[in-house]
Amino acid sequence: MKYSAVRTVVADTSSAEKIFESLSAVVVHRALYDCPEWGPRHKLECLDGTCTKILEEIETTLQASNSTLIWLSGSPGTGKSAIAHTIASRLKNKSKLAGTFFFSRQHKDTPGMASLDFFAPTLAYQISKSKHLAKDPVVQSIRSDPAILDPRKPLADQIQELLVKPLQNLQVSWGHLEPKVLIIDALDACEEERICELISCLSNLLHQPRIPHLHIVITSRPLHTIDDAFEAIGCEESIHHINLDDVDVAEDFRLLFKHALESSYRNHGLEYSELESDDETILCLADRANGRFGTASTMMRFLETHDDDDDEVPYDLDEKINLMKNPGDVYLHSTQIFRFYEFVINSSENPTRAYRHLSTVVNLAKPLAILHLRKLLGSSEKDLSSILVSLSPIVSVPADDSRPVEVLHMKSLREFLSRHSSSSCASQLLAQSSLRTMKSSFLRQSGLKDELQRMVTLSKIPIETGPPSDILMIFLKFCLAQPCNKTIYAATWYREYAQSGTGTPCCAPPTVQPCNMSEDISKAQSALKDFRAKSEFRDLHVFELLSTLQTLPKMLIIVILLAIRHAHPSASHIINSIDGSDDESDMLPALKHFIQYVREGSERTLSSSPALKHACQYWGWYLSRESTVVDERLRTFLRAFWRDKLLSWFERQWYLEGLESCIAILSIAQTIDFNE
Repeated sequence: MKYSAVRTVVADTSSAEKIFESLSAVVVHRALYDCPEWGPRHKLECLDGTCTKILEEIETTLQASNSTLIWLSGSPGTGKSAIAHTIASRLKNKSKLAGTFFFSRQHKDTPGMASLDFFAPTLAYQISKSKHLAKDPVVQSIRSDPAILDPRKPLADQIQELLVKPLQNLQVSWGHLEPKVLIIDALDACEEERICELISCLSNLLHQPRIPHLHIVITSRPLHTIDDAFEAIGCEESIHHINLDDVDVAEDFRLLFKHALESSYRNHGLEYSELESDDETILCLADRANGRFGTASTMMRFLETHDDDDDEVPYDLDEKINLMKNPGDVYLHSTQIFRFYEFVINSSENPTRAYRHLSTVVNLAKPLAILHLRKLLGSSEKDLSSILVSLSPIVSVPADDSRPVEVLHMKSLREFLSRHSSSSCASQLLAQSSLRTMKSSFLRQSGLKDELQRMVTLSKIPIETGPPSDILMIFLKFCLAQPCNKTIYAATWYREYAQSGTGTPCCAPPTVQPCNMSEDISKAQSALKDFRAKSEFRDLHVFELLSTLQTLPKMLIIVILLAIRHAHPSASHIINSIDGSDDESDMLPALKHFIQYVREGSERTLSSSPALKHACQYWGWYLSRESTVVDERLRTFLRAFWRDKLLSWFERQWYLEGLESCIAILSIAQTIDFNE
């Protein structure tokens, strides 16, 4: 075998033996299902009695008379690899296995385990070893093109020369036998930009003329790239899709933990009565596994671990079980709990990323779903879901990715993670992600300052004395759109408010949730009164706007606050249904413009993604955390956001959570020194 500086693979063609040695040298032996490095076979395959329906469906499909591509998909931990190992073992025993290739993200540093560099040579090697008649055409293809093993050769050419031609040579000897099967596990772990190419080549392989009857089994996590690839090749009749996320595995998990507990009791020399599948401990452990076979496997390995003699705080089997059921148990020592957390994290597919993602979720100001976390954190966190799923004993990740991720026993987990360097980076990541999310979402500068400036002209109307002025009545009629008798109640409320500072709740139509206007207005006025801008920020639009609001007459402030308070899109529907028209001809122009502006802005804001809403509300909080490191990159981002997008944020946050929320966040943000 010869390698150039750019690792060009050229086979030694001096003899047939040397050619086959060249082939063997590039084979990814770790990708073979029965490679000893994978571990004991019984721990890789499905436990007897589990996954029976899936295994039966696959084996039935493999009896089909036409060549079929079986696609087994499922989210992380649903047992895809265990099923692939089980099927491969059964087929090998029946002499029906043509070859396997098990991709692996856990072993991606092993050459070829996460790429197509030597995919075709590895399958060709297995076919050649299993049937001597296939070896000669493989050797001949390599002799004709010594560089055919080079990873830069087109995959289609490698499959044609190293797989199709040898299989055609086996048509007679294999043709009268039952179909042979190729198994490709964890396709999603392969380099994503080449997945479409691989699926296309495999589909073409199935439809090649003059080759023996062949099936291909592929397993993968859900991935849009794979969906698109299968859609592109068509041939729906030759694709059999099984989605493991739709399979009920509750009974399988009860059986798994029943077997694991009984085995652990025996190994510890403990007596136990026969366990029932509905035993409370079994049900609890099965629930902690969250429908993930990978998680169940981690939990069962934890039961099998032995304490070192020098352990400061050892734990017995019952304590291990209690740890998995409830890491927050007050009878457990923190050392025991922390060792359990370490075991779970170190058992994940990438412990470094596991610490990072877990720290991020634990430091969230408010729980978010995976779907919205991905949008907040960006593409760099694309393995977020798969990593968190592998931590299911301590984090609950719903199958529905629109539901919030639940961290079990937050207090002890935060204490544990605080000792790890990833924790100090989590708030920084969340702060920068929040700023980036808002920056990319605010496509235009806010017009709020200009609209409010128009409203200032209304302050020339005498509104501070006497009964409620025309401006309030106009507002109530055209913005709240309440019938005359309701307006009377609102006017009565204003009289009480003007005299005492308190008032009765607004009498809105029955279809509208009443709001306590006194409380809303009091909070906002109090926040305005207490807010003080730092001198160096007073020339910014947001601070100019706040300064203007602080000087406006009370009545005008009330009109502005009520306009925003009742600008929800649902209010527009109520206006037409109650008033029968949208005639606003009598309204003062500035008020009319402002109400329309607020309605449109509220509609956009309320339709924003939860990720953007989260960013708007918590960016200041993340920046103010003691553990947040405002490094130069984050500082640059913050300076630009402060000058360019702050008013857009202010408007959105006002619509979402009220003026007092905006002022509270600004008060926090002003304390951050980002000009170093």
